[in-house]
Amino acid sequence: MAGAGIQVQFIDALELCDLGEGFLGDGCRTLEGKKRHAGRIAVGYSLSVIPRKERSTLRLVLALLLCPVLANAGVLYDVAVRPVDQSELALSSPNAPPVTPVVTQYFVEGGKVRAGGPKAKTAYVFKDGTMYVIDNTSRVVHVLRHATLSQLAAHYTEAVKQLRDAVASAAPDDRAEAERKANDMQVVSDRIRQPVAREFRVTVRFESVDGHACRIWEEREREAKRLELCVAPPASVPGGTEILSGMKTLSQFRQGSNFALGVDFGLSQWWPDIDTLGGIPLLIREYKYDSEIAEVMLSGMRQGVPNTGQFEMPEGYQSQDGPDYAQWYVR
Repeated sequence: MAGAGIQVQFIDALELCDLGEGFLGDGCRTLEGKKRHAGRIAVGYSLSVIPRKERSTLRLVLALLLCPVLANAGVLYDVAVRPVDQSELALSSPNAPPVTPVVTQYFVEGGKVRAGGPKAKTAYVFKDGTMYVIDNTSRVVHVLRHATLSQLAAHYTEAVKQLRDAVASAAPDDRAEAERKANDMQVVSDRIRQPVAREFRVTVRFESVDGHACRIWEEREREAKRLELCVAPPASVPGGTEILSGMKTLSQFRQGSNFALGVDFGLSQWWPDIDTLGGIPLLIREYKYDSEIAEVMLSGMRQGVPNTGQFEMPEGYQSQDGPDYAQWYVR
């Protein structure tokens, strides 16, 4: 290139991390994070010859150049669920090997969620109000279109109405049975709408999960402690905002709390309570009768992971609608 003090050179990604002051993401803040941004980028200016006043402009230019690279990228992380055996037999055998946790890989981007890595027997995709169950063994994708709590509630409201109408038109001999079915359906419909009173209390306890500091909250139901949640500020976790957005998406679905937090909150809305905590639960301990029964941990957050068809259905798989979500999941 022509011009005094201007030359073409390759700036290493490690230099860009230092130069951009974090525009590559939280991964640039550590040496390991810098290494993950391996590669070299052609830049038309040598920083050593550019006046200091113009370097801030160059930082912005470099950030804009990198934006297309990171546009289709999300956050990858792991969720490990470990049962805790508090039985007398387990407590009397301190040398017994610990239970191996079940680890599931998650990918989130733009409010969409995939649970299950490329080698998982079954993966789940949540997007656009629909749940996709990808069975990699039978090469079938089950498409559940009535997957959200609001759709489930509407389904039962309509079912109760139809059953009530059937009672009115039923023959006298059949009316009692029709009435029983309508009442049973009404019980289920009311249960879906019944809110669960959950009380969250912040404590003075702090812990570290996967290198991230977090504060312990306690969740109580019917005056008994059910959960401990170690909550970290989203800004302190790589991809924290994306992870929270994914959890909010999962909260719309039946069994969404199982996928998001490893805890069954039933059919009631639970996201508003979690949202008030102001952060990401990185560690969840579940209790029953004052004894810990399970532990769930989020770890290995990796920001800027390319989206290589994570939310697309595998080519060559058969697609099947249903079965009806309410019938399949409600017990």
